Formats: sequence, structure tokens, C-alpha cells
Amino acid sequence: FSNTKQLTQRTSSRVLMHMAPPSRTMSVAEIEAESEQLRIEIEELRKEALSRLEALSEQLGVVETEPSKPLSASATTQTGDDKDLLPAPMPITFTDTKTSNKKPTKGIANLLDETTWKISLSIGREPGTWMPKDWGKSGQRLNLSFTADFTPSQLFDRDDFFRGGYTNAKILNVESNQITLGPSLSEGQRSYKVKNGGWQVTRGDGPMGTDLLRFFIEVDEEITHAGSDVYIPKGRIYCSCGYFPFMNNGGKDGMKDAVKDEIKEIEGEIMQLQKKKDEIKNPFNLDGIKISSEIFKLKQDLDQLNQRLSFAMVRQPDKQLLRYSPDGDVGLTKEGGVCCEVKKGPVVEYHILGRFGVVSAQKEEK
Repeated sequence: FSNTKQLTQRTSSRVLMHMAPPSRTMSVAEIEAESEQLRIEIEELRKEALSRLEALSEQLGVVETEPSKPLSASATTQTGDDKDLLPAPMPITFTDTKTSNKKPTKGIANLLDETTWKISLSIGREPGTWMPKDWGKSGQRLNLSFTADFTPSQLFDRDDFFRGGYTNAKILNVESNQITLGPSLSEGQRSYKVKNGGWQVTRGDGPMGTDLLRFFIEVDEEITHAGSDVYIPKGRIYCSCGYFPFMNNGGKDGMKDAVKDEIKEIEGEIMQLQKKKDEIKNPFNLDGIKISSEIFKLKQDLDQLNQRLSFAMVRQPDKQLLRYSPDGDVGLTKEGGVCCEVKKGPVVEYHILGRFGVVSAQKEEK
């Protein structure tokens, strides 16, 4: 393409040179000779451009959309102006037989696109909540559920709960725009109207740099049971949980398993050294002292590996702690936190309301 660009520049410079106003009056014969020379140069550049385009097409392995056809008599008849122009480039298409039948690749933050999940809320007093002291003091809980579609459509409604307000945030569609409140001892099941919300995956915001899923819905009225000291205030309800993509390791716990193998190997070495040490009767034997020193170093290495394992357990939690998408390429922690926004003047606080669980609605149907 750089060669083609240079060729175009050369053509333009030559044409402009010939188009420049003459410094003296030229005769008709001189003008015709100059024009003929210009036509010859343009024809040479045309042939050179065609050869380079053909060479470029062979290098790229492109396929012409239509087979070349012989020019008809009418097509070969050109006006004097047209025959000096470069031809239009051939339409070309790139083909890749390896990927033509595959699904489009999703990015790490898009693995939930076009998936449906059933979300169950358990609302009640939790340790560390800033809700009023009498809220949920009885120990009662509200059990609610709704089904949500995680759409790929951009959300333009700004919310400070999301990183960047609405950057990379998408629309969360609540099916039938309703949430169901489970029955209590005094009341039966009821449904409440809710508005669609939004969702976002934030990279590195979780414990030890893990990813988080954040989403919200909006309730139109306060939700509670008669006589209960637990309620959900009107407005937006926010949820967050762990988000663990499995795009590159096929769902295998690579780092965690590797650390476990190292721990087993060192524990085996310590046991063998301990047996040798026990066979030595003299506590001041030089070999016994060397073995004790080796055991001490191995135990230090073991402490470091256990710390790495704790880190790996957070980065790659056990499969029992996750709920997987239908394709198995992402797992959500089966339990997350629920909160509401409380504004106190210029200060915005998020008060804990309870916790929630998730399960793929597609898997549940199957």
C-alpha cells in the first residue's frame, strides 16, 4: 500500500508539473508534443500500478468476487479523456476458511452478553450495615426473585455505582418488569413493578485484583411485608459479586493446582528428612544439624507456598463456589452483596441490605 501511495504522489506531481502555466507562449505543435508525452507517461504509470496491484493481490491471497471477462467492443471504445485515467481498483474480498464457521470471539468483559440469569435476593440485617438500628432487628428477611437479561446494549444513564458513571455499562432487562416477593406467615406472594437497570464488569476491583460484576434495578415503591421491620426502600437496588472468566485456561485451575503440587512435593521432602533425622541418635551429630537446617528452609518455603495458595484460592475459587454461564466461559460467585444508595447532603453512602444468589436461567430450563 505504501508503494501505491508513492505511485499516486508521483502521478500527481507529474500532472501538476504539466498543468503549471507556461513561462512563455507555446506554439500549437509544442502543446501537442507536450500532451503526447504526458499521455505516454500516464500509460506507463497505469501499467506499473496494475502490475503492483496484481502482485499485492497474490501476496494477500485475495479472491476476486467475479471472474475477469474479456472487454467488449463498446468497453474498449473510450474518449480521449477517459483512456488516460487510471482504472478503478478491482473489488476484492478476504476469505478465511478456518474461522468462517466459528462464533465471534467475545472479550472478557462481554462474556455475559445475551445471557439470562435468575437472581434471588435475601434482604435482612447484615453485619456492618449502616441501615437504621431498628431495621431488621427482629431477624426477619424478605425473599425476592426476578429474571434478568444481560444485554449488549450501551447504557447511557449515568450512575456513580459504575466505574466511570456509565463507561462500558450496558442495559439490564428485567423480564416482565416485575420482582416477586415470597410469602410470609401473614401474607402470600406478591409482585412489584420494577424498571430495567444496568450492568458492568469492572476489572481488578475485587479482592486481590479479581474482577467484579455490578448491576442494579429500580423499584417503584417500598417493598415489605405487613408488620415487618425489614423493607426495601424505593429507588435503585445495587448488587455486586465476583466475576471469573475462563477464556484462556478452559476452566482449569492452573495456578492453584501448580501451587498444590509444589506443596505436596515439599511436604514429602520434609517427611523424608525427618525420618533420617529420627534415625540419628546423637543430637550433636553434624549430619543431624545439617538435616535440621534443611528442614527449616523447606518449612519457610512451605509457608510462602501456602500464602501463594491463599492468593490462588481467591483468584481461582473452587467450582462449587461459582455459577457458570451456559457456555462455561465465565463463573459468578454464587452469593453476592445487595445495597441501596443513601444521600446525606453532598455525601453518597451505600447501605448493606442483604445478599443475593444467581443461577443461569438457560441451565435451569435444561
